[in-house]
Amino acid sequence: DRLDYCSCLENLDEISKLPNYRFIKGDIATADLVNFVLLEEKIDTIMHFAAQTHVDNSFGNSFAFTHSNIYGTHVLLECAKNCDTIKRFIHVSTDEVYGEGETFETDPMTEEHILEPTNPYAATKAAAEFLVKSYYRSFKLPCVISRGNNVYGPHQFPEKLIPKFTNQLMRGKKLTLHGDGSNTRNFLFVKDVAKAFDVILHKGQAGQIYNIGGDNE
Repeated sequence: DRLDYCSCLENLDEISKLPNYRFIKGDIATADLVNFVLLEEKIDTIMHFAAQTHVDNSFGNSFAFTHSNIYGTHVLLECAKNCDTIKRFIHVSTDEVYGEGETFETDPMTEEHILEPTNPYAATKAAAEFLVKSYYRSFKLPCVISRGNNVYGPHQFPEKLIPKFTNQLMRGKKLTLHGDGSNTRNFLFVKDVAKAFDVILHKGQAGQIYNIGGDNE
């Protein structure tokens, strides 16, 4: 992790003493560092969570999203391709790549649905997915893609909706809404998402895409 503005290393204090844990500060867009880590640590599995993720920020500084989400993913893929020990590359995408559907009453998106991103963040995540698919098809890199709903839980940076609303309510402020407030999204608790990734890690098939979602919008 490069410890960007929304990162806090103290969140990992409770696991920092475990023997199978090691923190390395760095940017996934730095190929030399990624190559070194893969070889030095004898990495066999990559779970690629690293990304710029806040939609609102992508309307202002979209180049940072291209750099992290597309170029950073490309670096990881190229380094993984050149590393003989990689047995699984799990690329963490988002349900944002599906777009908003024709209406707010649309049926849940399936993994086969066409990608129609509607903001710069979602567009960079969709582009990254195509890179992942190309490395699976061209180089037989054992890639798996997940597309998840919004996640919430302890220690989440307060720009995200649930901690933001919580902070506003605790301070007696009005809630900040997009448009008329009719938009709907599904939110998943972080521990449930972790369980889903545990299943994908051990049972997911290379070349497949898996939605991580719910039905409580």
